[in-house]
Amino acid sequence: MACCGNNQVRGRIFQRPITGECPVCKPDEAINPAEDACVCPPLGEPKLLTIVAPVVFDECGINLCRVVDNLDKIFDDVDFERDDVAGIELRVIDIDFNFGKDNGSNVETLIRRPNCVRVTLSQIDVTFAAKVIDRNCRVIAEECFTIQYLPGDEEDPYFDNETNPVSVAIDVYAPYGVSYKLKCECEPVISFLGFVEDGDHGNNALRQGIVVQALAKVVNLDVDSLSAAIGLTLYIKSIYFVQYKIPHKGLCVPPKCIPVDIEPENACLDFVEGDLLEQSIQPLELCCKPKTIKHGFCEVEDPTPAEECPKKR
Repeated sequence: MACCGNNQVRGRIFQRPITGECPVCKPDEAINPAEDACVCPPLGEPKLLTIVAPVVFDECGINLCRVVDNLDKIFDDVDFERDDVAGIELRVIDIDFNFGKDNGSNVETLIRRPNCVRVTLSQIDVTFAAKVIDRNCRVIAEECFTIQYLPGDEEDPYFDNETNPVSVAIDVYAPYGVSYKLKCECEPVISFLGFVEDGDHGNNALRQGIVVQALAKVVNLDVDSLSAAIGLTLYIKSIYFVQYKIPHKGLCVPPKCIPVDIEPENACLDFVEGDLLEQSIQPLELCCKPKTIKHGFCEVEDPTPAEECPKKR
């Protein structure tokens, strides 16, 4: 059993200021459960929540647009005239930024502006999940397909200097840096927040650094020529996980689903038909006043508590 004064433990042992008396080290000391969360976790609702939140430090958006031809090859099971196609609904599920390739995307450090990076997007391969809808709002086909925006070459047939240029560059405020791909070199990268679930290669989890989200819309559908103009909105963000204390409006208990059939009474049935279990243990108030925020920098309300951190005794 672990003990605070156990001389068999290697290294130094630290004690958090909220910790009560150790019952192993001091077995004769009376324990007050109300003062020791390790013995009796407090129940209730705190006034402020200590959370680690993904905070958007900077963000901007751009719009791109290009034409897609040969829709009959993408939706090979659809006859656009016979099926009375009225529209195509799009979701952007993945973007390959083609880092490390000729004329591909890159992230550069600005030598004289250390808290910003220059994000250049070029030859991005955008994958869509598409639903073909008829005039009665019925889904008649679903397909995934990939097309390229920002072609990187003015000779590309879909190049347009106004709507689909060879590349775009944006300076982004990124004071805590960017994410890296660790292979032969330390290569800065962009994370896409999408809808692909594929183990380590999925993109449906939020990461720190430079993050891109995207929305898409068919701005013009020509059934006769089997072509469509697809507009793409890219949101470029710098996101970091930061710990904050925030106000809240109470514990949220989800609504309970009710079974349709009634069974004879038993303990399991009583539980299933009873109330949901609730996460009613109250989190400890952990934050102390940060030393890196000094009054006088700018006139903003200090959201942190006034207590100082305990000093070494």
